[in-house]
Amino acid sequence: MRPEQLAPYAPAVIRLLQGVLSTDDPGTWNLLLHHETPVRDYLAKIGLELVLHETDGYAFLRQPELEGEEGEKLTLPRLTRRDRLTYYVTLMCALLRERIDQFEASTPEADRLILTSDDLYEMMRPFLRERGDERALVRKIDETASRVVELGFLRRLANESRYEVRPVIKARIGSEILAEVLARLEQYAATDA
Repeated sequence: MRPEQLAPYAPAVIRLLQGVLSTDDPGTWNLLLHHETPVRDYLAKIGLELVLHETDGYAFLRQPELEGEEGEKLTLPRLTRRDRLTYYVTLMCALLRERIDQFEASTPEADRLILTSDDLYEMMRPFLRERGDERALVRKIDETASRVVELGFLRRLANESRYEVRPVIKARIGSEILAEVLARLEQYAATDA
């Protein structure tokens, strides 16, 4: 294939296939915004949907359920594997989602929610079973934060003990899912107490 045969938006599509695209990558982000319609058209042809939140500065792909002309469900292979999240990762994601809602409601003029490692610890502490070895608990929360960074919901800042909560968490964990997860987590924590 010769370079002139490539679609001008190819870098944006490839980046989206790898995960969340955000304003952190301005060249690719601007390419996506400039070619949004052909990107959407291309993705639709392969059974994917572009979710673009321009004001929050992120985009990702969703694989919607597809129906044939007679209403039958069409099954395509999954683009990504669905991994089961651990209790700790689920807990942190749900609490971060709740925290970003509170942050946006209380400080609408601010654009980034920044938390420290201590904030994460204090946020999770009431839900955790291990009450004895504090160092082990801190290590577990740090490991969990690293996994949440991999998922794209947190971004580690230059100071290793500070994190930015990424707005994409609002799109990935909707309000209904959040309420359901928090209810299950509270139930789980209550049965262990």
